[in-house]
Amino acid sequence: MAIARPAWRASTCSRSGSRFMSTTRAICRGRKLIRSYKRFAAIAAAVLCSGSAFAQSNADRIIDYELANSRAYETLSHLTDNIGPRLSGSKNAGLAVTWTTKTLRDWGLNAQNQAVMVPHWVRGVEHGSLVSHNDQKIVLTALGGSIATPANGITADVIEVASYDELAKLGRAKIAGKIVFYNRAMDMQMVESGQAFAAYSEAVEFRSTGASHAAEYGAVASVIRSVASASLRTPHTGAMRYDEKQPKIPAAAMTTEDADLVHRLLAKGERVRLHLVLTPKTLPDVESANVIAEIRGSEHPDEVVLIGGHLDSWDLGTGAIDDGAGAVMVMETLRVLKELGIQPKRTIRGVLFMNEENGLRGGHKYFDTAAAREEVHKHIAAIETDAGAAPPVGFITTLEGAALSRMQIRARVLSRIAPIVFTSSKHTGADTSPLTDAGVPGFGLVPDPRHYFDFHHTPADTLDKIDPKALAQNTAALAALAYLIAEDGL
Repeated sequence: MAIARPAWRASTCSRSGSRFMSTTRAICRGRKLIRSYKRFAAIAAAVLCSGSAFAQSNADRIIDYELANSRAYETLSHLTDNIGPRLSGSKNAGLAVTWTTKTLRDWGLNAQNQAVMVPHWVRGVEHGSLVSHNDQKIVLTALGGSIATPANGITADVIEVASYDELAKLGRAKIAGKIVFYNRAMDMQMVESGQAFAAYSEAVEFRSTGASHAAEYGAVASVIRSVASASLRTPHTGAMRYDEKQPKIPAAAMTTEDADLVHRLLAKGERVRLHLVLTPKTLPDVESANVIAEIRGSEHPDEVVLIGGHLDSWDLGTGAIDDGAGAVMVMETLRVLKELGIQPKRTIRGVLFMNEENGLRGGHKYFDTAAAREEVHKHIAAIETDAGAAPPVGFITTLEGAALSRMQIRARVLSRIAPIVFTSSKHTGADTSPLTDAGVPGFGLVPDPRHYFDFHHTPADTLDKIDPKALAQNTAALAALAYLIAEDGL
């Protein structure tokens, strides 16, 4: 049975004459008010969201421009091929400061130098051979900061350990007069699962402090297994430090292949004697500089989003992945923003730090200067890029919980480049660690890390390891994230 419909429901807003006209007009006015309210609400929401939408639109422009017009590889090729290795205190490091400063200025940026005194360590001659086994050559390299052997070298028996506990159990009676060989490989399951930096952190302790621990028990030198995820008989250097309470002894790293050779000989119960010659020198400190340039904020110029990489490198290769790529990403970010005419509300400051590899003096100089000016709290974020230039996979950040979730949503535009994931971490970079330790939110760009330690700190860290497309993708991710934070805050 059909239900009769009231006449006014058939044409609620009709202007025809009917006995329900007054009711109809009231209802029409009510509905018009509702529609007006909805339009007002939509406009209000649009106004409230306009900042975010505007930021997203500019982030898209930044990504598109960098991917289509990147000059990052061109810049990196000059830094690595024309200038070369850039160890702190060296002539090449000074050339890199001069060239990057000029390049940034040529791009229309007001680049400045922040003077910093840096160590000047020079490698010298390196030689190792097994005198116990037909003078077979051992491929090795001095660790950064090591003292030299006597001019005619050191010849001594080798004793192998895999931990400091094992070293202590052997004690002075078995260690005195010997060369301590620290043999701990990187955990390759961790590396292959994408946790290469965690694997590195576990294996690197002997490089940093192994010499002083060995000296405590009377060792005459220490040699470590290179901290490496792959090798073609390439030794991996890196900084070491001495405990001033212990005697200083020479320290070196041998290739993983040579480490396996020594291990096999010792495992067979054979006596292994190593002849070691190292001739490094520590010269007086040299004045160098951080290179700083920025895009000033349009509304809150005193609030700063810092983006940084380090300009120095080890001297074995040409520092392409560590960290020429990171330094160039910073430069390229500023170039892109300048050329697009994009000026976020807050300042984006690029810093090319000097002396990350063997002192962190550039990072500390920047922080100390900011602290003296009471400007640390004005840094709303510090983003570091010092992990190579393989295809980007995400960012680590000190943000946690809801703030981390919001960041993942806000930065969804980065998914245009790659599936970028944000992950919490207490440590997001070495040069920016003074800032993050002081409470500044930190971020670290994460390219795919699985092959980073194949080349890290080796003669193989050269430009051919860099894929121009991946370098541009990393730069786009860095630039877009820096812009989003500078525009809308955290």
